[in-house]
Amino acid sequence: MLCCDETVTLYHRSYDTASRADVWSRTVYTTASWYGGQAATVSDNGLMTADTYTVRIDTDAAIPAAPGDVLVRGEVTDTVTGSTALTRKYQGRCMVLTHVQDNRRGARRLWHWKLEGK
Repeated sequence: MLCCDETVTLYHRSYDTASRADVWSRTVYTTASWYGGQAATVSDNGLMTADTYTVRIDTDAAIPAAPGDVLVRGEVTDTVTGSTALTRKYQGRCMVLTHVQDNRRGARRLWHWKLEGK
């Protein structure tokens, strides 16, 4: 894929039945593209805006990503026990995933994963 010159770090949450706790694993991807923008919604409280991000990762391997996981722009090595520590520390260059899409079909040169979040 073109323009995949960014590095991102994915923090994936899974549940460990033995310890009865969430476990966060860290994976670094060096072939990603990161795009940001603004989204707006209208509610009874008025107009509300939020930063939104779309990241595409060029890989033919499965990515262990799910809504609620955290993606940080750049390579980081933090050990975390929850998403709040990451979103506070990397405010403005991280997102909590809201949508994960596997686009590994069709021509191989276009295969990628699309991750969206706020």
